[in-house]
Amino acid sequence: MQRHLWTILSERVAYQNPWIRVVEYDVLRPDGQPGLYGVIDAGHNAGVVAVDGEGRVALLREFVFPVNGFLWQIPSGQFREEDPQTAAARELREEAGISAHSWTYLGSAHLSAGISTQETHLFLARELSLGEADREPTETMTVSWVPLRDAVDMCLRGEITDAVSVIGLLKAFIWIGDHASEPSGR
Repeated sequence: MQRHLWTILSERVAYQNPWIRVVEYDVLRPDGQPGLYGVIDAGHNAGVVAVDGEGRVALLREFVFPVNGFLWQIPSGQFREEDPQTAAARELREEAGISAHSWTYLGSAHLSAGISTQETHLFLARELSLGEADREPTETMTVSWVPLRDAVDMCLRGEITDAVSVIGLLKAFIWIGDHASEPSGR
């Protein structure tokens, strides 16, 4: 099998659990030399920039096990079988207790294309209703409402480093600025 200038000689699942699958490929690299390439399949991701009527965004402060630290993040999470917007609405409701009546698709991005097939789908959510969060047992987070401009500044200062959040916040800020003169509800 070929992938552009790469030849796949064989493949095997090296590791799998309910959240990720790691596939190792024995390959001939573009230079003709043999090699090994590992690819992580972590499903896809849906991220939500939820902006209220005052221009504030819901940010989560959560302990993130792989980086052994607390990160500022937008509501987001993994999905496999769902439609991206359905997954985004579920994550927003579960993590932050928020429902939205207005949704704008902000596009997608590959999160770490050199090692992973994971792609994030980003949404701007507005016309919000607040309720109770329904978090998974592993999710311990707090919700803070931050002016969107301040959240963008946090990205630029390196205070928000989660890729899904940085991309989503910057895209939402640009989208809102480009559509500021449109009537609300569009």
